[in-house]
Amino acid sequence: MSIFNRKQKRSRLARTPDWVAGLIAVAVVVVAIYTAFGGRYPWQNDYELKAVVASGLELQSRSPVRIAGVEVGKIEKVERGPGNTAIVTMAIKKPGLPIHKDATLKIRPRIFLEGNFFVDLRPGTPQSPVADSGYTVPLSQTDAPVQLDEVLGSLQKDTRRQLTRFVHGLAVTVDKGGGRILKRSLAEWGPAFIPVAIASEAMRGERADDLSRFIANSEKTATALASRDQQLVTLIDGLERTVTALAGRRAQLEASLPALDSLLREAPSSLQAVDDALPETRALAVEARPALFEAPETLKLAGPVLAQTRALVSPHELPPLLDQLDPAIDDLAPLEPRLTRLLGQVTPIMDCLRRNAITTLKTPVQDGDLTTNDPPYRELLHGLTGLASASQNFDANGPAVRYHAGFGDQLVTFGAAPTVGEAVVGTTSEPIIGSRPRKPAQQPPYRSDAQCRTQDPPNLSAATGPAPEQRQVKLRAAK
Repeated sequence: MSIFNRKQKRSRLARTPDWVAGLIAVAVVVVAIYTAFGGRYPWQNDYELKAVVASGLELQSRSPVRIAGVEVGKIEKVERGPGNTAIVTMAIKKPGLPIHKDATLKIRPRIFLEGNFFVDLRPGTPQSPVADSGYTVPLSQTDAPVQLDEVLGSLQKDTRRQLTRFVHGLAVTVDKGGGRILKRSLAEWGPAFIPVAIASEAMRGERADDLSRFIANSEKTATALASRDQQLVTLIDGLERTVTALAGRRAQLEASLPALDSLLREAPSSLQAVDDALPETRALAVEARPALFEAPETLKLAGPVLAQTRALVSPHELPPLLDQLDPAIDDLAPLEPRLTRLLGQVTPIMDCLRRNAITTLKTPVQDGDLTTNDPPYRELLHGLTGLASASQNFDANGPAVRYHAGFGDQLVTFGAAPTVGEAVVGTTSEPIIGSRPRKPAQQPPYRSDAQCRTQDPPNLSAATGPAPEQRQVKLRAAK
């Protein structure tokens, strides 16, 4: 039975036509080739990304899309966009995802200068939102390559003539000793690159946003320059005339080069002196900054004074004034030596008043909750409130006056006054809790050789000493 079944199977296999087997083999080969060359199957749904580019002539369907040199998709179609732009539709495979909204792309040549092109895609930063399928990259985030014909097209007749003159002048310079000088200068390039590297490092800034801010400000500068293209053309024309004039005075320039060499030898010491002066200059600038802030208001106040001074020194006012001042000036001339001695004696007194006395009288005393923020001279005036006096008998020395100050039932004494011969007493409504400044343990020595203007101003925030002797007065009611 088993032998019979095997014979039937062989007979059915033998009956399969050859053309069917060949068709199956062809289909398998076609599917394998289609898959090997990146063909898409009907059930596949790749991520679609669009981009607006300045020109799509370099691209064609099935041009590769690469990220960091790795192919992640292909171009599906290139169609016309708004204006002179083109819209490129790309199919991105899963390994190239995700794509962010700040993604950028450039059209790059696959062969140097000419040949096929591919799309170099940068997927963006993780901080940017993820772009959904069908997202369109704007024109500001795309870039097209520069073709060789565009480079040659910029070399117009005038440009070629200037380039020829430049190459000829460079050849003459090299032939007449410039090559030897350049060779000797190579030894100085190494030390020169170190400051350049330091400057380049400094250009990166100290914070993360310094470079971006610099680029943003550079964009504003470039925009401002672009808005003044006519002025730039005038500037370039003037520069060209200047260079032409210098070329016409070649002999004078050659004669100035030895002097420039000596100048360069002296420059390091001069620059070092400037560098040494920078700390003091910086400190002066810091000190002068408050004065500069106050200068506008001061100049505004000085305006009327300057106007009056200008009117005073006018030809109509100054000569008559000088005629009237001549007698007074003649009389003051003999007094000059005496005035010099007088000013020499008055100056220390005025310095003492300005530095110590006036400063002390204008500085408020800080006394906790009792602080009034009034200057001491006002506090002295406030103390005169309630001051009373009664004139009594008099003798050969004059009338005797007794002052009464204060109020309340607390009797305060400050001890005997040397000029009176009896105790100085007063009354207050609240007991005195201390005295400021604290009385020193011994009287400081008196030095007649020490000038007041060399002493430090009094310290009004000195320590508090004990209260003076005081006792409570109990008044009896009148019967």
